[in-house]
Amino acid sequence: MSKKMLLTIFASILVLAAIVLGITIHANNNKNLATGESIIITVAPGMTNADIATMLQNKKLINSPVFFRLQSKFARMERSLQAGEYEIMSGMSNWEIIDLFSKGQVRHKTLTIPEGYTIEQIAKKIEESGLGSAEEFKKAAKDYAPYSYMETDNINVIFKAEGFAYPSTYYLSPGSSEKEILAIMVKEFDTQLTEDMRQKAKDKNISIRDLVNLASLVEKEAVFPEERPIIAGVFLKRLQIKMPLQSDTTIQYILGVQKKEISIADTKIDSPYNTYLYAELPPGPIASPSISTINAVLEPKQTNYLYFVADLEGHHHFTETYQDHLKEIEKIHGPQ
Repeated sequence: MSKKMLLTIFASILVLAAIVLGITIHANNNKNLATGESIIITVAPGMTNADIATMLQNKKLINSPVFFRLQSKFARMERSLQAGEYEIMSGMSNWEIIDLFSKGQVRHKTLTIPEGYTIEQIAKKIEESGLGSAEEFKKAAKDYAPYSYMETDNINVIFKAEGFAYPSTYYLSPGSSEKEILAIMVKEFDTQLTEDMRQKAKDKNISIRDLVNLASLVEKEAVFPEERPIIAGVFLKRLQIKMPLQSDTTIQYILGVQKKEISIADTKIDSPYNTYLYAELPPGPIASPSISTINAVLEPKQTNYLYFVADLEGHHHFTETYQDHLKEIEKIHGPQ
């Protein structure tokens, strides 16, 4: 073979390599597709690299499905690929998209549960946030008790998971089932309940379930954090002398609404949750308390108070006798 022919072949190879390189770079960088927008795509379980490449091309996120498939196969993307929603910025390169998939960086939806929320309220918020069905969440909460301290034989308990769906902000993968969402919340409660807290409860001879039960009442009663240990002390003293707790929060739980004022008729509702009629804790918690409120129950303030009434700003006025309690009510609300 002549030297001239070798140079021709070599030049042809260089030209071909340049063309291939140019096509590869163009197919990989996708900069020509940049619009400044992010696009949400859903990777369903069982989707192949070829399926994903086709979807990306249809969404105008990649130039070449062929190159994307080759690169994703080279990166072994299918080994770590997670189903879910992904947020992809238009103009991202193939490698950037593949890296997103390989790390399982699914798009999350935020769900914030405030302190003192009930299962009913959590279920409603889940549905309003488009994360699931309120009814399905409540159905899951009815008998969900993965930890032994959540179990109860009391047939009057409405939701076994009530009080244990920890109030916090959660970042949930779209597609999570209602039971999976509940499981995340309950697991977070178990994480937040430290060994020290468990030991304190054991030393005080109070079960975790009763601890959360009482804390849920305090959570719903107290507007100001500094009053929680005092209210907890009052409730514990009443339980000790077998005096009804008479907490309006339990009536509101029965009614399912936050009434500004509880009527005498309301306090006579025949329900095991009615702490005006029964001198004991309700069958189960009535809301999800914060850890600080649980700590207030574990470390209550020792006083001689047996009564308290809230003013219009939510501050509580504590008294030792019923006569003084009536006087405080009159001061705040006028003659009854």
